[in-house]
Amino acid sequence: MSHKTMFIDAPMVKEKQGMGVHLMVVNGDQFARNIDAAIHEKEREGYMLINSMPVHSSKSVMGSYTYSFTSGVMLVFKKQSP
Repeated sequence: MSHKTMFIDAPMVKEKQGMGVHLMVVNGDQFARNIDAAIHEKEREGYMLINSMPVHSSKSVMGSYTYSFTSGVMLVFKKQSP
């Protein structure tokens, strides 16, 4: 197979907001480390990153407030020629 895809799940942390509502936000530092590790792993296997796409999700809080967030990233790799 000349292409591989990999989904990296975004690590979430709770962030307290007003009125007792807790919104989930991405732990950006850990997310970046996870992406970096995945890219290096595939490079060692002979693949090159050719595309990355954020995956967005939405959530409803208390039935009336809806927000969207990045739930992960899809990485697409191509096998490098020997």
